[in-house]
Amino acid sequence: MLPTANETKDELWWSIYAWWSCVLVLKMMLLTWYTGQIRVREQVIHSEEDRMWMTKKPEIILCTTGDGHPDVIRIRRAHRYDLETVLPFMVFTPLWLHVETCNSTVKILIPGFALASILYTLVHMQLLRLSALWRVFLRVTLYCILTYICTIAAVRYSFALINLPI
Repeated sequence: MLPTANETKDELWWSIYAWWSCVLVLKMMLLTWYTGQIRVREQVIHSEEDRMWMTKKPEIILCTTGDGHPDVIRIRRAHRYDLETVLPFMVFTPLWLHVETCNSTVKILIPGFALASILYTLVHMQLLRLSALWRVFLRVTLYCILTYICTIAAVRYSFALINLPI
């Protein structure tokens, strides 16, 4: 039996969501690894237990707040920002996919969010040298996409709860 057009569309949408969610999770895992690399390179620790990993310089920076160096501060902010945007994206996008009706919207917004998130991280960590306006533009883009997804899902589910036609 051949799948219907609706089943094919749903399968495509879920594969797009799964692929880009995996990319975003891998990016967040790489940020964790990269934070450790920066801490070792700059000899910055946040607890005495970490002193055994530091062997390059005798002067080790102990900063109990977790910061201690501008590179560490930048990567921790980028990681925190991912937690604030990527996790809501990963929670609300499946809800949105159940009520979305436009194929091109899904094909644009999901990869658009992921690529904007990756670019924002690279710009924020100063691995990609662009002006501060790019960082603002990427951040606004992320919030606009996230707001759109959450709003559409909330409105459509609200109508479904009160049994009104959309």
